[in-house]
Amino acid sequence: MTRSEQPAEKSKFSIWLLTFPLFFINFLVFSEHLIVVPLTASISLATGLPPVNSGLLVAIYPLAAALSALILAPFSDRLGRKRMLVLLCLGFSFSSYNFATADSVTSVLLFRVLSGIFGGPIPANVLAYVGDRFQGAERTKVITTIMLAFSVASILAVPFGAWIADLTTWRVPFYIISGIILVCLVLMLRMRVVKTGAEGGNIFRQYVEFANLLKLGRVRKVFTLQFFMIIGLFGFVPNVAVWLSTNYGFDSTQIGLCYMQGGIGGIIGNTLSGYFINKGHKGRLITIGSLVMCVFLAFSAQDFLPPVYSGIFFFGLMLGGSFRIPALQVIITEIIPINLRGRMMALSMIVSNITMGLGGIWSIPFLKLENGVLTGMKAITLIGSISLLAVPFLVSILEKEIRQVKQFY
Repeated sequence: MTRSEQPAEKSKFSIWLLTFPLFFINFLVFSEHLIVVPLTASISLATGLPPVNSGLLVAIYPLAAALSALILAPFSDRLGRKRMLVLLCLGFSFSSYNFATADSVTSVLLFRVLSGIFGGPIPANVLAYVGDRFQGAERTKVITTIMLAFSVASILAVPFGAWIADLTTWRVPFYIISGIILVCLVLMLRMRVVKTGAEGGNIFRQYVEFANLLKLGRVRKVFTLQFFMIIGLFGFVPNVAVWLSTNYGFDSTQIGLCYMQGGIGGIIGNTLSGYFINKGHKGRLITIGSLVMCVFLAFSAQDFLPPVYSGIFFFGLMLGGSFRIPALQVIITEIIPINLRGRMMALSMIVSNITMGLGGIWSIPFLKLENGVLTGMKAITLIGSISLLAVPFLVSILEKEIRQVKQFY
């Protein structure tokens, strides 16, 4: 542990008090982003956005988040995680509320961008704060717990939000999230400020240090791995709702139930991931999870099963994904010291969000609406599966680089 690192928390109760608000903040951010997926058809109809372009509602969020992280990255280390989280949550509440009021293509896309700008950096700052406060097994435990927020949001928020939208209007879930995130600000006031060692100094130099992270071999390799973990999958995800609703007549609630089944797979995978990470199997988890996703993605659009069983593919995809993501986040947290950790997590978020946005964009030319049927999903899932086959090779390269460095933080 470096001199600037903070000692690990000793009390299990104090760990729980810290983990709960961080988990809940992540839960709300993931919920807001995920709820858009089953509601894309309804939002498109209400605002005039063409159905074949509805994937933009999902794709522009991560692109905006990446731009935000690029601009704000040094301020996570400079201002501290707590202050950044308060400011980001205020902006996120504002943008979610206004997204719910949008009634045109321009306004709905504008506030989707703002949601990405404020909401996207929140998980990165949460993970950076956890990296500051914890070490070793405690750090792994808290990270895996917080990463459960994505699966829990899939199980609870997506089907519940879709159900509320079917009963009322697609706007109501976003009004609710906007209000609850403000309540979370009260919980964050109890969080202790952690010194990063980068509070002073020249801001220009801090931006240079941010850019210089890419000169490190282990950083370039971990982000290349992250790119191939994401790019193929997110050709499929932004278009899945309009595909299911157009071709199979699924409503928002049915799509939400598919996500709920996926969330169950996510919780199972996340729980197993935490156990095996502590056994030192981070690289293997990324490899196994990617291969599991490869298989389920390849078969998801092949019509081998009746549409009623679509939830099985969501289960498999999120099972594999939850093997991978905690392991990757622990690796990213470990390879950079505290004074650069906020910028490292922001850079990770930039890579992941740009990749997710590119996934939503590269898949658009494959999609065509012909006689009321959306075609192109089979090609998209095939390409996505092939990209996942590169992950095991990239894992082996990264592990070799890390063994040569032999330093963790």
